[in-house]
Amino acid sequence: MNERDIYFDASGHPLFPKGFDFKKAERIMDNFMTYHRNMHTTFAEVVSFLILRGTGYDGGTSSNHLCFLLGVYGGDRATLKRWKERVKP
Repeated sequence: MNERDIYFDASGHPLFPKGFDFKKAERIMDNFMTYHRNMHTTFAEVVSFLILRGTGYDGGTSSNHLCFLLGVYGGDRATLKRWKERVKP
């Protein structure tokens, strides 16, 4: 993803901070899921807490959209098996 690939919600607000690094977010999730194989939380909760926390973009819309970009459904339970089976759009 390039910086020109900026995503906006229906009201025109950006979904991610300026300069957000999607490749780094994917690496963070990959490392996290490798060591925490079977969690009792959803992917959206993990993304919100692990990657988007403190940016001001840690709400449901941004976390679910980032899950979509990473190829997982935000409402699914965060397991390594589901992470490895993901399909990137």
